[in-house]
Amino acid sequence: MPQSFSDTPRGSGNKCHKIFRLARQMFAVGMLLLCACLLGGALGFSSADNPGLFSPFNHNLSELGTYGLSPLAVLANGGVFFGGLLLSLGCLQGMRTQRGGGMLAWLLLAFTWLSLALTGLFPSNVYHLHTLALKWFFILGLAASLCYCLYLALRQAPVTGFWALSLCLMALVANSAFLLLPSLALESLPFSRPFYEEAYSPYPRPAFWWPATLQWLSLVTMLLWQAELFRRPD
Repeated sequence: MPQSFSDTPRGSGNKCHKIFRLARQMFAVGMLLLCACLLGGALGFSSADNPGLFSPFNHNLSELGTYGLSPLAVLANGGVFFGGLLLSLGCLQGMRTQRGGGMLAWLLLAFTWLSLALTGLFPSNVYHLHTLALKWFFILGLAASLCYCLYLALRQAPVTGFWALSLCLMALVANSAFLLLPSLALESLPFSRPFYEEAYSPYPRPAFWWPATLQWLSLVTMLLWQAELFRRPD
């Protein structure tokens, strides 16, 4: 989040470059592993209850890792676990090049990806641990995006990372909607429990199913926002 590596890092500029390069590489590998395994799990997904192809608007992340439902659950869970760990470690390394509010935002991002990794370690077959980890992924993701916005608002330097801020706001909206919409009791959203527990809703479902759509939207925007932070620290 500093405008250059030499503005805020602790230690020499060369050392900071090396640390941030390592953090960027860890994040890139983690993101590639996560996306590749989820894509493989989605392409091989089939269910006796819902024989149609996998759709991010109708199926959620939890279903890809459900043993007995998803034939490639071990692939999806492995990608989420190891990919999430690498993302978390990358954020912890990147945090070493920050200071002040920037450090807190990166620390919250690290815990966000750790929560995602735990959803792979404890798949939906382990109901309570899985839903707890999924719940904290959205809570911490929301906290990280709020912290980043507050950091940009309070610092004296002008905001130069337009895409980072835009993606952060999109992640903020997606995470907020996922957590808050079930409590609004809207007629168009007839849900009586939190969206992170709706992974176990029976079929048939609407073609456009809010719990799945918002879950994937949140994950994608969080990944893109983090990638933009690594591409251009602001």
